[in-house]
Amino acid sequence: MTAQSGARELGQLALRFAERNISSSFEFAQKLMHAKDAAEVAALHADYVRSQMAALSDQAQELGRQAGKMGGSAASH
Repeated sequence: MTAQSGARELGQLALRFAERNISSSFEFAQKLMHAKDAAEVAALHADYVRSQMAALSDQAQELGRQAGKMGGSAASH
């Protein structure tokens, strides 16, 4: 893998993650619009924050792995 193709793949991965996060935010907004009371809003928010924190952690790990592959590939050339 060349540095350029590695950077492109890393950028595409980051873009996919961003798209997924935006979609999740819109889903959350849709759920909020249908919430019946403050307790439901609070529960939806807690679930959203919990799921986003897990997703962001997973995404950061994956981006780190991909960046590590790029670094290892560049070091071997």
